[in-house]
Amino acid sequence: MFILMVLSAFFSCCEASFFSLGQTDRSLLKAGGSVSRLAVRLLENSERLLNSILLGNLSVNLLTFTISSIVTFKLQQQGRADLAGLIAVGSLLAVILFCEVLPKNVGVLAPRFFVLLWAVPLSLVVRFLQPVLPILRVTNILSRRLFCPHFLAEPYLRIGDLERAVERSGEDAALLKREQRVLQNIVSISDIRTEELMRPRSLLKTFHPSVSFEQILESLQGKLPRSGYCLLTEADSDEIAAALSFIQFPMLSADSAWENQFEPIIYVPWSSSVAEVFDRLQRENRNVAVVINEFGETVGILTLDDIIEIIFTREQGRSRRLLNQIELKRIAPECWQLNGLTSLRRLQRKFGVSFDGYSSLTVGGLIREMLERLPKTGDICRVGSLEFHVMEVSEGNDLTVHMITQEPR
Repeated sequence: MFILMVLSAFFSCCEASFFSLGQTDRSLLKAGGSVSRLAVRLLENSERLLNSILLGNLSVNLLTFTISSIVTFKLQQQGRADLAGLIAVGSLLAVILFCEVLPKNVGVLAPRFFVLLWAVPLSLVVRFLQPVLPILRVTNILSRRLFCPHFLAEPYLRIGDLERAVERSGEDAALLKREQRVLQNIVSISDIRTEELMRPRSLLKTFHPSVSFEQILESLQGKLPRSGYCLLTEADSDEIAAALSFIQFPMLSADSAWENQFEPIIYVPWSSSVAEVFDRLQRENRNVAVVINEFGETVGILTLDDIIEIIFTREQGRSRRLLNQIELKRIAPECWQLNGLTSLRRLQRKFGVSFDGYSSLTVGGLIREMLERLPKTGDICRVGSLEFHVMEVSEGNDLTVHMITQEPR
């Protein structure tokens, strides 16, 4: 019984640790050694893994209670009813506490450690139970079609649900303002185009496939790119083909096959919404989306981290995220300092000025569209009650602009 209880605890710990791994943990496992990659392969077929764990755990527990029942029955025949009852209750409590509750709690506390510890024996269990798993899968499908033939999975959450939650949050005093702001940001990403929030190609640092690990470290000079990813181009062009999070760099070395740790990216059109990109990244388990224009050329990237930051930050400031600059800085009662990456959507929301008729999404694009040329210091443009003065043009054609708010003429 002791051996069976140890096996039951093993299965419970495996279930908790493997299925509590986060995205970061999985990315780190991909960059690890052979045992880490074995764990990743097990997780790639999560249904097979879960069925193997549950079947193994159920079988071991049934054997445990069978032996306990046999021992209890024999003790009762010998007239030792007190001892038989003690063994029956004790075995039940031992299975609950030491085979279920405790192993699962420990597995959740340190999932990556136990995943690496149990990956090899669990892979042997999965291989041993492989002939039985198709039977379980067919039984599951037949039972669903027999008892729930018209069952359709509903979406986890709809935009309408979020909008109603935002409306109710204004009435419900129990909801904090921060929660309401997050809900509003979630709703807003369905209306924001990807090109409004992407990191422009001019701000990205890319590497050719022939580059070595040492060359990448040398070129960085101790400063990580703001995107948080090392971007690898195609062999015969400058188009981005793969990405590797810098979080994984401490686990890599010059003599490892580090180039195999780059993960594929997805390609999205510039006109798609941020919500659509977020959905694809989640569905395909990717972290980086390359934004392309109507000619199929790369114009920027949008990462999963960017979208999460947009949802949970107070202000959806692109300049702060990309350049670590304050997007709107008040320098006088009617004068604001901003830069070319400032979103027109934000100005419209804050100052109530309409930019209808213009195709640009940023202040820099608006000024170029109105001037029909590249801006230079001293240029002035006016839209409604806003007057834009170009104060400085940097080497990358980024602008420092003073915006004066006036009454409409």
